Amino acid sequence: MLLRIALLVIGLLLVKPAVADVKPISPVRMCTNQTDLMRKLALQGKLDVPPAINSLLINVIDGKLPQVRQQLGTMNKVDAARWRQSALIIAAYARLSTIVDSLLDDGALVDGRGSMPGLKRNFHDQIVADVKKDPKWDSTNPDPKTALELDELLMFPGGHDAPALSIAVMCDDVKTLDIVFNHHADLEAQWPKGANLLLLPIIRGDTVMVQRLIDHGADPSDGLAAATASGHAAMVQFLLDHGAEPCRANLAIRKPGVTVASLGKSKGLPDSMKKRLVCPTTATMN
Repeated sequence: MLLRIALLVIGLLLVKPAVADVKPISPVRMCTNQTDLMRKLALQGKLDVPPAINSLLINVIDGKLPQVRQQLGTMNKVDAARWRQSALIIAAYARLSTIVDSLLDDGALVDGRGSMPGLKRNFHDQIVADVKKDPKWDSTNPDPKTALELDELLMFPGGHDAPALSIAVMCDDVKTLDIVFNHHADLEAQWPKGANLLLLPIIRGDTVMVQRLIDHGADPSDGLAAATASGHAAMVQFLLDHGAEPCRANLAIRKPGVTVASLGKSKGLPDSMKKRLVCPTTATMN
């Protein structure tokens, strides 16, 4: 769920905001907020799980691997597999690479999604009722208390979350990214299906993470349009130097008549770079 929200944030970062003074929260900050909020809700017993699972979640977030392993070891095989996978996802959000590595060694699935607890129904309903008391709850500037309550609703709807690789990219965690690749994570197995994992590190200007993804099979052409649209000359240069092809990049642009070359021109990129952004086929047609 949180990765879907992060991808929406990217959309806001790539276009002119409807309200000039609204600054979307960064995906990396979302990871920290979700982790802190989950620990708080688990301590308060407001998640829709048994007390023993609340304890497990807290131990994962606190990095207490021996306690996590002991708790999982007391469960039957099916429950242990389920909650080990959830623990892996929670550890990835918490940027706890050592815990991630250990849980993968213990049998968690590197490309598996994890079940994330939702809120207890009575608590959920109370939050909804409280939120609607704020006349600005659906605006860009709700009351701070309302904003926190909205976080609880959005971040803990229940259901399954993305695999650890996708979360490591969102949370800007190169250590965890390296670990999941060492455990043979598959870029094609990520979620949401079709999500472009290059987008987030490209918007951050994170060439280290972009390089890791390219080294493991990501197509640099898939990120060229986003880098150009953001006016990030250094990242555009990096992608071109690593094999990005303007013709392939143009296929991802849905607006008729817009190409990476035209985006580069509108963003004022250097002339030498704009020349490299021209697709030969398009140039011939023109």
